Amino acid sequence: MQVDKIAKLTKIVTIGLKTGRVTIKYPFGAPLVTESFRGAISIDNTKCWGCGACVLICPPNALSMKFEKDNIIIEYFKGRCIFCGMCADVCPANAISVTKEFELASTDLEDLKEYVIHRTSKCSICGKPIGPTSELRSVIKSQPVSEEYINLCSDCRKKLFAKAISIRFGAST
Repeated sequence: MQVDKIAKLTKIVTIGLKTGRVTIKYPFGAPLVTESFRGAISIDNTKCWGCGACVLICPPNALSMKFEKDNIIIEYFKGRCIFCGMCADVCPANAISVTKEFELASTDLEDLKEYVIHRTSKCSICGKPIGPTSELRSVIKSQPVSEEYINLCSDCRKKLFAKAISIRFGAST
């Protein structure tokens, strides 16, 4: 019994001596970052529409959306992020990319937050906020939408459309 333990120990020691040191003296040496490594995300403000798809898919709620006055604010809190990359997969504008950044230690909590701010468009009839201006521009480019309907909230759009249909089919207004 004792001999088996000594034999195993000598086998492990000989393998260790042949292999050499495998521990990286991080942070004094470069970290091992592979091609498939996922770190913090990066949001490109110029590409982001403010649609909120990333906020809906984020498992740990590291992304949140707030509405303040005439702005829509998307907040990314790196301290809560689990680096899954699901937000980058679901982003329709390809505005989110996964970086290799993982050294996020900070003494100030605000250093771990990033913000993307979008102006809000308002309905041209009732004045209700309808969404980010940048998202409406992207919808105009991608889909054939009549310009008279694009700046309307869903309620005003329905009313205007119903009125146009009733006029077309001869109903009195």
